[in-house]
Formats: sequence, structure tokens, C-alpha cells
Amino acid sequence: MVQRVKNWLKSRTAKASLLLSSVAVALAGSASAAEPSEQMTAVKTAFSTGFQDIADNMLSMIGTIVPIALGVAGVILLARRAIGWFKSLAK
Repeated sequence: MVQRVKNWLKSRTAKASLLLSSVAVALAGSASAAEPSEQMTAVKTAFSTGFQDIADNMLSMIGTIVPIALGVAGVILLARRAIGWFKSLAK
């Protein structure tokens, strides 16, 4: 268990999560509660646009992959059924 934690801390995931949490704390600390500055509005807009683009791209990829995956799964299912049928004939 200790080794797993050590390996995780050495991994890129731990480094990325530490970086992201540091950036989030820095952004939260720099934002004023009274009125948002133009820079903060620009940062919020950039994050919103970036995440929306990521979501759109992911949905596009899923829309491309699903028909191919269904075709491959269908071929595999039919091949297994055919192999089973031929095995039953051989008995």
C-alpha cells in the first residue's frame, strides 16, 4: 500500500493535480469579491470556452467511434456464434 502511494506521488497524475490545485488557489486568491476585474472575466471566459470546446470535441469523437465499435462488436458476436454452431455440428 505504501509503495502504491509512493508510485502515485511520483506519477504525472499527482504532479498535474498538484499543479491544477495550485493554479486554482492562485486564481481564487487573486479574484476580488467586490467586482471582477477585466482580467478575471477574460480568464473565466477562456476557461468556459476551453471546456466547452473539449466537450464538443469529445462528443464528436464519440459520434465517430460508436458506429465503428458497434460494427466490430457485431462481427465478433457473429463469429463466436458461427464457431459455436460449427463446434456443435462437429460433435
